[in-house]
Amino acid sequence: MIVRSESERESGRRSAGSLAIVLTMVVAAMSLVLASPLAAADIVDPNVTGFAATPSYVNLNMTTSVAVTLGSVRGGGLDDYLVTVTKPGGSGASAWYNFTAVGTISRQYGNAGADFATRIDEPGTYELRLDYFDGTSFTRAASSQLLATDELIVTLEAATASNEYTDVHNCPIAQEFQRGGEIIGRAYVRYASTGEFVNGTRTPSAVGNITGTLLGETKVLRWQNVYHFWRWAWFPTWNATVGSIVFTVDARDGRGNHGVASSLASGLTAWRIIPAILKVVPRIVNDTGVETVSFLRGENLTVQSRVTYESHNAHNRAFPGPLNATRGGQVTAVLGYGPYNASSGRFAQTLTTLSLSLDVASQNWTGTYRIRETDSVRPDLQVVVRASDGASPANTGTAFATRFAIDEPEAAPLPPPPGPSGLDPILAGGLAVLALFGGLGVGIAVARRGRKARGAEPGAPPSKPEAGKAEEEWVVEEEKEGPQ
Repeated sequence: MIVRSESERESGRRSAGSLAIVLTMVVAAMSLVLASPLAAADIVDPNVTGFAATPSYVNLNMTTSVAVTLGSVRGGGLDDYLVTVTKPGGSGASAWYNFTAVGTISRQYGNAGADFATRIDEPGTYELRLDYFDGTSFTRAASSQLLATDELIVTLEAATASNEYTDVHNCPIAQEFQRGGEIIGRAYVRYASTGEFVNGTRTPSAVGNITGTLLGETKVLRWQNVYHFWRWAWFPTWNATVGSIVFTVDARDGRGNHGVASSLASGLTAWRIIPAILKVVPRIVNDTGVETVSFLRGENLTVQSRVTYESHNAHNRAFPGPLNATRGGQVTAVLGYGPYNASSGRFAQTLTTLSLSLDVASQNWTGTYRIRETDSVRPDLQVVVRASDGASPANTGTAFATRFAIDEPEAAPLPPPPGPSGLDPILAGGLAVLALFGGLGVGIAVARRGRKARGAEPGAPPSKPEAGKAEEEWVVEEEKEGPQ
């Protein structure tokens, strides 16, 4: 099973619709001929049962076969007939039909090198006369008519090089075109008499003689041998006038046949040009140029946007490129939250609208917003970038950037817990010095006591006071030492 996309199905429906229109017009043209049939052959010779040109309705420079049919013969070389064809302008050409038996003889009319040796080069009614020749004189045997037309039936359709929303280069049928796109004007050209295509391969005289005019420019259409239409392309500029446009084709096959057709100037099926859609690619960055979605109050949020005219796989080489001052570019960014109203260009809660400036070096548009201390802390803020140029009406483009948030600042770290309460540092220092001296004193006393204990061993004579030391001092020291 073949699965077709919606765009392909739509293209098929449009192609089918175009074909239906073409067939309707051809049938209508043929019905005009059938509504006014040529007079039947007027036969007066009893031996003649048929006299006609087939086909009896032709375009200029086509050929037809003029046939005479006998149902019975006289014999003896007495069955000679002369057919004379008189053009609408009055000139005539003749050819002999010499019968030897019952049957049909045909001669070609319209070939300058055979039989009647003339061309069908005048539109109108050609009178056909059949005369019997008995050897000495002519007697009218029958009459008929041939009708020639110089009319070509021209049917128009339009296509674009690619779908402007999918960029698929498949030349879909269209009637609405964006500025900067590609309009392919097509013409199906048929002979009014037979409905056959005017084929640029089989009728090389038509090449260069079928032209189309659109947007004030006339171009020679080229033959497409597979799809049987004549076509060429037109390229609306970035500031082309919008609204209905008319495509007119003047078709000539180089053999005297001619047809003209124009697309409708208004109504549902009129061809139209509409403004182009600009491509907008936004991003939001912080002061370091890093793309982010998280900001704090007091920080800068910078909107950067690339805005371009897109080619959509068309051949309009002068159209694509960045939006800049050359075409009157203007770009704004709206920051806010809540529902966005595309008509007013505002959010339910709009923080600000920035006018972005063009960076000539990068051809990008930028603008910066400093987040205020009063702006709400929330996670659902958005940026909408809107771009337009100086055309009237302007070509425009809109895009939403990624949602961003205004966050609460991180809490400051708690101070370390206080140490245990103590003495004043100076007082503590003094006490430490006193403790040091106290310790030294205790150490000296202990040392002396040790020496005294060694001198009081059993059998040892009592120690004497040191020379030059008063008794009182020794007693005092003894008391300091405490009881033994």
